[in-house]
Amino acid sequence: MKKERNSSVEMLRILAMLGIVIMHTNGPAMERGLESVFVWTQIENGIFNAGVSIFVLISGYFGIRRSAQKLIELESTVILYAVLSALVGCYFGKASILNIIKSFIPISTNCYWFISCYIVLMVFSPYINKAIDLMNEPQHRQLIILMSAVFLIAPTVLYYSVLGGGGKNVINMLLLYFLGSYIRKYSLSEKFDKKVLLKILITTTVLNVLLNSLISIATGGKPHIPFARDCSIFIVIEAVALMMLFMKVEFHSNFINRVAKHVFAVYLFEGAFRKIIQNVVFDYSIYEGEWCWPLVNIAIALIAMLSCLSIDVLAQWILRPFRKAALKVLGGIIKISQKSSFITRA
Repeated sequence: MKKERNSSVEMLRILAMLGIVIMHTNGPAMERGLESVFVWTQIENGIFNAGVSIFVLISGYFGIRRSAQKLIELESTVILYAVLSALVGCYFGKASILNIIKSFIPISTNCYWFISCYIVLMVFSPYINKAIDLMNEPQHRQLIILMSAVFLIAPTVLYYSVLGGGGKNVINMLLLYFLGSYIRKYSLSEKFDKKVLLKILITTTVLNVLLNSLISIATGGKPHIPFARDCSIFIVIEAVALMMLFMKVEFHSNFINRVAKHVFAVYLFEGAFRKIIQNVVFDYSIYEGEWCWPLVNIAIALIAMLSCLSIDVLAQWILRPFRKAALKVLGGIIKISQKSSFITRA
């Protein structure tokens, strides 16, 4: 009998995505360097920027399995939302015809950096997973330590990363994938109790917020978050501690598991949906300089997330017959290829 996935982990996915949307909603205020959002910007980035790392750690823990069906499902979903987002941007004068053309090949054009990197991991997952299986614990640990030193600790201390991009690349994702698989393979979460994990989480988060605040004040007061980037050791430690904390809580909820299946769409469409809210419903940015902005920020993020989740239920139903047709065509091509190969050998 197939073991049901712990809904606590699925809840973590949902909360991590909400945190990402909160950050994106506050992004424009941060870019403008508003003093009124200084404290809120440091807090929400210090906490929620671990979201992406959490998603990759979970993928590494459970393992990515490459299949034609998964690739088609992923690609079709990304194309749908990339096109819709480009159309929304074009309607409001914030995108061009070129953006619409590029949206039909979103993986190649890197419309969503995370998705492009994730697809690369999926394509190479059979070889990555095989390497993980063949490594013993010392080799696995040494690989993680070496990669962490180069791609996490060095950028945290020196600011500059050898890969650039603040950790938004496939190598940093591969590091997190190896780390997630190590946690599973050697039952690392069982070696730490909840109190220790909570202390680690609080300590790294406080250090993250404090150091970012000090750097920001020292460089002129505009919010600056070098210690909350995806290539920061603080962010990765936060993500690891959070994931292991949630894994220690075991419960099952079909509702949460179903909702978690649609959080992917939130990442793809929440930006476009917020444009619709801001241009059609009301311009929530007028509250950015007010004391209530953090509450408005969270409320808008919740509205955008719940709306995108609801939209995706319909979107997945619409995409289902197209995916079946694509799988059928792909199956036919494979059969023809195999038949041709057999004839050639004969």
